[in-house]
Amino acid sequence: MPNQPSYWSNPTLKEHPVTVTRCRAAGEVFEVGIKENVVRPEGGGQAGDQGTLLVQGKRVRFIDTVLRDGETTLVAEQPVQVVGATTLEVDMEWRKAMMRNHTAEHIFVGSLRRMVPDLQPGYIWIDGRHGTVEVTGRAVTIEQMITAEAEVQRVVSLNVPVTSDVVSSDSLDPSVRTREGVTSKHDMLRVVRVGEFDSSACSGTHVLNSGDIGFFKVIDYKLEESGARFEFMAGDGATELASRLLNMVLMRKHDFPFEYDQLGAVLDRAKTLLAERNELLEGFEQIMTERPLAEDVKGIAFFHEYLPGFDTGRMKHVVKKISLKGPTAMLLFSPGEKCNIVFAINELRVTAEEIAGQLIRALHGKGGGSRDLYTGGLTGVRQPRETYEQLVGSLRQLLSGL
Repeated sequence: MPNQPSYWSNPTLKEHPVTVTRCRAAGEVFEVGIKENVVRPEGGGQAGDQGTLLVQGKRVRFIDTVLRDGETTLVAEQPVQVVGATTLEVDMEWRKAMMRNHTAEHIFVGSLRRMVPDLQPGYIWIDGRHGTVEVTGRAVTIEQMITAEAEVQRVVSLNVPVTSDVVSSDSLDPSVRTREGVTSKHDMLRVVRVGEFDSSACSGTHVLNSGDIGFFKVIDYKLEESGARFEFMAGDGATELASRLLNMVLMRKHDFPFEYDQLGAVLDRAKTLLAERNELLEGFEQIMTERPLAEDVKGIAFFHEYLPGFDTGRMKHVVKKISLKGPTAMLLFSPGEKCNIVFAINELRVTAEEIAGQLIRALHGKGGGSRDLYTGGLTGVRQPRETYEQLVGSLRQLLSGL
């Protein structure tokens, strides 16, 4: 087909002869203009190509491609000293990842629109790591999202051809999916077809067959009353993510016996337990703040509590809620992989850091704070209860000497 750039007609071609027209600094990078339209500039919701220029035996990497005054421009990490003929190598790993992500997005959105015909395409971003797409106009359910994801994988398994042609806007078939206003902005449009499953006006790069997409996975979503936003991955990135997550489950499968099809129920139960745990912590916090227990150390009220499950923020909240009156010291200790410590004082002639800091440093911990409040942490503690009792004893001894 005439006038098609090579990234449409032959997107897997890696090496191209090009002509450098200019090079100018642009902040911390350099913009290198080339005559030939062989790499795709950023636009239409897709990131630009990346690659390397071979200049006088040196390899100069470019990290993006943009349009500047209608000319293809490479965003390079180093300046190019030569104007004239040279060789460009496309980063095929980056391009092919974008091709997979972009074609998968076409099938996914097309599948959603078959279930919810009123959906309209919104924001889109495709790069070599992942893709993001929004649809607007109607609500989408989780079940519809999962069905559309499965449809992508089904079309992938069929390995249907992905083709394109350029047509006039006036003759565009109504079944072709387009963004609002695109036909009025362009006289000619490129239509990308995934077999008989989807036809869309698009200027991006795409795989040659649906089987080239490989594995497809939605990795996040946000559902709203009149639309939805999806993040997804395709190809090796999706496979690696799914494998990593499954291995995380596999490593725990025999410590907490369950079947894979029970994982949803396990997570639901974990959510319930977390809510119950937070209720217990809130109840205990209320008891602590309403009826705090203190021992008298030479006229100083000394509060100390061992608080499993409390993070530093919650312990500081407890300190704020308890009204410290007169000479007072309070130690709150939360055990864990990192033991967190909050130490507060009131009306003492030394600072909280002077009292607690030396003890925490002696245990190879770190911390700091203001005059009346010290926060610190200890790592590698094997017996946190013993460490807590040791701190209580040491603080009791220090306070008795004030």
